[in-house]
Amino acid sequence: MGGLIPEAVLEEIRQRADIVEVISDYVTLKKAGRNYKGLCPFHQEKTPSFVVSEEKQLFHCFGCGVGGNVFSFLMKYEQISFAEAAKVLAQRYGVKIPEVRVTAKDNRKENLFKINTLALKFYVHQLMEGKEGRDARDYLQRRGISREVWEEYRLGYAPSRWDALLTYLKEKGANLKEAESLGLIIPKKGGWYDRFRGRIIFPIFDLRDRVIGFGGRILEDGKEPKYLNSPESSLYKKGENFYGLNIARKYIQKEGGRVYIVEGYFDLLSMSQKGVKNVVATLGTALTPGQVRLLRRFAKEFSLIFDPDEAGKKAAVRALEIFIQEDLFPKVVPLPDGLDPDSYFQKGFSLQALWEREVGGVEYAIETLVEGHDLDEVEGRAKAAEAALPFLVQIKDGVRRGLYLRHLAEKVKVEEAKILDAARKISKGKKEDEGKELITRVHISAGKTLVQMMIQHPEYIPLVAQEGVMDGLEDQDLRAIAELVIQDFQLHGGLSLDRLSPQLEERGVSEMAFHLAFQEEEMEEGTAERIVSDCLNKIKMKLLKKELEDLTRRIKEAQTRGDEALLNSLLLRKKTLKLKEERLKRGLD
Repeated sequence: MGGLIPEAVLEEIRQRADIVEVISDYVTLKKAGRNYKGLCPFHQEKTPSFVVSEEKQLFHCFGCGVGGNVFSFLMKYEQISFAEAAKVLAQRYGVKIPEVRVTAKDNRKENLFKINTLALKFYVHQLMEGKEGRDARDYLQRRGISREVWEEYRLGYAPSRWDALLTYLKEKGANLKEAESLGLIIPKKGGWYDRFRGRIIFPIFDLRDRVIGFGGRILEDGKEPKYLNSPESSLYKKGENFYGLNIARKYIQKEGGRVYIVEGYFDLLSMSQKGVKNVVATLGTALTPGQVRLLRRFAKEFSLIFDPDEAGKKAAVRALEIFIQEDLFPKVVPLPDGLDPDSYFQKGFSLQALWEREVGGVEYAIETLVEGHDLDEVEGRAKAAEAALPFLVQIKDGVRRGLYLRHLAEKVKVEEAKILDAARKISKGKKEDEGKELITRVHISAGKTLVQMMIQHPEYIPLVAQEGVMDGLEDQDLRAIAELVIQDFQLHGGLSLDRLSPQLEERGVSEMAFHLAFQEEEMEEGTAERIVSDCLNKIKMKLLKKELEDLTRRIKEAQTRGDEALLNSLLLRKKTLKLKEERLKRGLD
């Protein structure tokens, strides 16, 4: 559902919806003091760091930083829009949503999905029943892909004609400019022509089973390019989706959270043909952090099955690197030279034989990175260590990192102490920027504490607003949060991060805001007031020092120019500021 939902209706949904009740449908929550805790559904973890506050009607993960209200939870988990999340909650809690005005943006998006659906219907018909699809049907059968699999993944065929889909879209009254924006047709002088011609079509779906793009494989080898994908559009973003995830998600759950990741469409279809349905494909691009974060929502065990050529090995190592940066450790199934998963099964190998090839992902990366270096020579061993160390130092867990560094030391025949020392030096270089960030955090600690107190103790918001210290918040994110908090309080006579959540998301500061909201400490009565007063004084002092520095510079300039009138005025101002400084030091101002 797209459109503008009246604020009064949204407020009624907020009042009726229970975030603990909703999230409990997705996460096992246990009472922990005033809040509830569970394993975060947005990243892999063993110790619960996902907190839900019934009092605040908010959630926050101290592990990955994600947070928000009941709307944003559904949006993130189900990959749906705000309006769609509101509709789900309204139906659940008996809130009637009136007919709303659809925005131009939402209307266009809906039309784009309709055009993709029309194209899919055309392609599927051509494969299943069309005369021109006979060669495509024969091709798929020769490759061992059954009709049941065609239907399950809704495969299609694009005829070789230059205007086959174009003609169909015209007959259906589709907006051809929009079809062009989706990459279905390509403009030429005086019209358009079909992008996909003479190709098996692989539709790409989002998690709600809507067509967002297409891939196509040429029937005749030798013609280039062999594979062709839809260009990026407002529906399809490379690196944010997987081929087959809409089907695999339910099988991943049935298989205890295990997923297999392959590179190509036919790799996936061949595995599916063998009964392995918990498999996804990377859409022909390098695996991205966004894809890993998407996949970990459904899976907890990962296996990579990439091509065994040099490009495939590099892609596997890069994918492993992205996984370990997310603190995940996949397995790898190395294939025999010259075979991808599709050709592996065509050669008659069994599934059991495939599973027996599985090895640990980090061990695979070490083997791949040292490959090609002569370990019988000193220089070869040194270069092998240099190649593998940058990968291993990214492992966050100290025990696991140490064990793999020992494994590398044994592999390249270098003393473990030397390998550990080299790893420390690499880590030190990586942490220099982190050290600079730490200094910045120390400088803004008073501002951070003040904003935290505003969120947790809204009764002090009028005081902070009155003191006019916003210029003293050097961190732009903190300042944005403070301004939104003050604005919400002044508009509504109270603060609600739940209500403020969409604006925090829009400004890109929701993660920080929810972290501050949940980072609570027990305080004695009167402590909050003293903390707020102390933070205000520190920020005022910082602003005052900055003004005094600027004043000192201007006094020197006035002395140089011999401007007595300006000099006396500046000296008087400096005296006033000095008195104010003394008062601040004594905590009187």
